[in-house]
Order: sequence, then structure tokens, then C-alpha cells
Amino acid sequence: MEEKGQLIIKWLRKNSGTLLAAAVALLTVLVLNFGMVSVRLDEDALRVSAVFADSDSIAYDDIRAARLVEDFDRGMRDIGVRTLRLQAGTFINDLGTYRLYAYTGVPVCIDVRTDKGHVVFNAASDAATRALYEQLTEKLPDVP
Repeated sequence: MEEKGQLIIKWLRKNSGTLLAAAVALLTVLVLNFGMVSVRLDEDALRVSAVFADSDSIAYDDIRAARLVEDFDRGMRDIGVRTLRLQAGTFINDLGTYRLYAYTGVPVCIDVRTDKGHVVFNAASDAATRALYEQLTEKLPDVP
């Protein structure tokens, strides 16, 4: 029994670099595919958050415009995260500096403009983003 334990320890020592590289590679893959956007339409405010990014809470009264944007140009990341699955944080494009909470593979986004700037977000699919936009516009009857 003791001999078997010594063989395992010897094998682990011999292959420790390979095992460490495999663990790091697995962790990298998990982090790059991790994350989600959370959007809640509460009674008084829109709440948007994402993993690795600060959240935003926008009162419906503060929203000046909301629009659905096809193939939204996300521009450059200023502060935040960009993974294979998620982009979140402060970004810069033609809108100027804005807050983004978006799934990387979903080109349709909702752009909400306030006096403080733009907040852009989407859901996990095109269809879910469109449905979310419809729900949001129902809460904002006087906003173009």
C-alpha cells in the first residue's frame, strides 16, 4: 500500500508542471465563458448589472429616450471586462462614453438615454432582447 502511495507521489512530482498548465488552461476557459447580464424592470426603475461590473439603477422618470439598435458598434473598452461571452463596463464609441452590459454574441442592444448619458444592454438572445425592449417601452409610454 505504501509503495502505491509513493508511486502516486512520484508521478505527481514528475507531472506537476503539466498538471498546473492544464489547471490554468481550464480556469482561463471558464473565466472567458463566464458571466451574465441581469436586467430587472422594477416598479420605479430599470436595474442593470453584470458580473465583474458595477450596476446601474435608472428611474423611469430619468429616461429621456429608449431605442432598439441592430448591430450596435460597441467601440472600445475604457474600464470593464470583455470576455468571449460578456462585455461590461465603461466603453467609448459614437455615443461618447457610455455604460455597456451586453452578451458578446448578441448584436441587438437596447440604448437608454438619460441626462447623465447612455446605458446600453441586451439579453441572452435577439428574441429576448426584443421582448425586453417591448416590456421597457410599456413602462415608458411618454418616451420616444
